[in-house]
Amino acid sequence: MYQAQAVASQSVARRPSVYCNASCRYAAVCEATRGGDPELDMRGVVERVGPFSEGDRLVQPDAPHRAAFAVVSGMAKTVGDGRVVAFHLPGELFALDVARTGAHNASVVAVGKTWFCRFPRAATDELCEHNDALTRHLRSLRRRERVSAAHAADGLAASRVRSFLVDLLDRRRRFEGASPFVPLPMSRDDIGSYLRMSSATVTRMLGKLRAEGAIAILPNGIEVTDEAALRG
Repeated sequence: MYQAQAVASQSVARRPSVYCNASCRYAAVCEATRGGDPELDMRGVVERVGPFSEGDRLVQPDAPHRAAFAVVSGMAKTVGDGRVVAFHLPGELFALDVARTGAHNASVVAVGKTWFCRFPRAATDELCEHNDALTRHLRSLRRRERVSAAHAADGLAASRVRSFLVDLLDRRRRFEGASPFVPLPMSRDDIGSYLRMSSATVTRMLGKLRAEGAIAILPNGIEVTDEAALRG
């Protein structure tokens, strides 16, 4: 179900170009630039790659780790051991954590039409050699990757869906401001895979939250209509 179409020649064939400036809507908040903080700024090594279509793989399991990525538009998911283990929003830096072998142990797959910023590993490692602050920043993001899926399957189904939506809402607000909208371009199957429940259960729990007045279900996501109720 989660075997995405492999992208021939990987992302380097997707028209990479150096591109990072103030015209990017996330330039002031992206985890790779941190608002232009000179101690944490990676914009000098970034490449823009895309577009990728639904199901295209950005990286594949066992492929050498050559870069980290941030979503510019759209969304991505990490798929490992037959299930979705993470979703990635615009502005978030990911694909940093790899096995000791130096290879990826999961796939990164585009959700819908998606553009990425690519941060080549060699160039990033060179920056870190002379920048302890950047090294610590990337290390903290690696730790986040390792634990991000650890609590997704905790609790009852209703609690898991609530926590999932609250997590997406809070993460999106870091980059988009105080919006009540949460995009859900991924399928209910993908959400169920991440939360370890059936797609039918996901749909039923979303319907329950709507009946409680916590959310409104839109064609491309949900609008939080009662945040206190959603947070429970």
